[in-house]
Amino acid sequence: MLSTQDTQKHQAQETNFLKVLGAGFGRTGTKSLRNALNYLQFTTHHMENVLMDPTQVPEIFEEAYKHPDAPVDWIRAYQGYDAAVDWPSTAFFDRLYALNPDAKVILTVRDPEKWHHSVCNTIHEWPAVDETWPKQILRARKMARVVVRDGELGGDDVKGRKEELIAKFNKHTEHIKAIVKPENLLIMELGQGWETLCPFLGLEIPKDVPYPHDNKGKDFKALLQHVKDQVVKSNEATTAVSSLALKQQA
Repeated sequence: MLSTQDTQKHQAQETNFLKVLGAGFGRTGTKSLRNALNYLQFTTHHMENVLMDPTQVPEIFEEAYKHPDAPVDWIRAYQGYDAAVDWPSTAFFDRLYALNPDAKVILTVRDPEKWHHSVCNTIHEWPAVDETWPKQILRARKMARVVVRDGELGGDDVKGRKEELIAKFNKHTEHIKAIVKPENLLIMELGQGWETLCPFLGLEIPKDVPYPHDNKGKDFKALLQHVKDQVVKSNEATTAVSSLALKQQA
């Protein structure tokens, strides 16, 4: 963690630390967008990064959501990243946009009915995750419950609150359109790809490289298991390196 002095310095001076800022709710193609931006040489923050990146501090987002008037060390939250899409970032869009007024904003959208159906099948709860899972994932899950499930989605029974959630989805879309400078805003519908994204960013369209299409709802449980396996492997590798270093020092 950064020192209090460093935190205050960052909060006082740092702006425009994100070049691209995603405004779309989760389940609107945000993981595909993350992978596309990474291919274009951005380093993009996404909920999956909070689960897998051991340098991430999920508690920063959790506390920021629970205490919206308290100062937040956003520089630490996005350390190592120059773009952000998906939750938790979308939950803090207004605050992040105020700090990054020059960022290119990408609002991913899809049919609201299909968005709600996807939410019901996926992010309202993480299936099969229990206390035996790696601590980084459990910390991220705790944050996601506060920020996404109980916060942005309003709690349990997402299926029974369909009209409420679709209304929130539509209101969010209109809000982004109203507050973002038109020249800095791209509204990207699910299914659109390089031909829409690259001209907006002023970049060449990749040749012979299909636009990513990731994180389908039916794959969500398998995705979680894959994330767990990757984190476990990373932790085991880190432990092995630390043990070797200790032996060499002995």
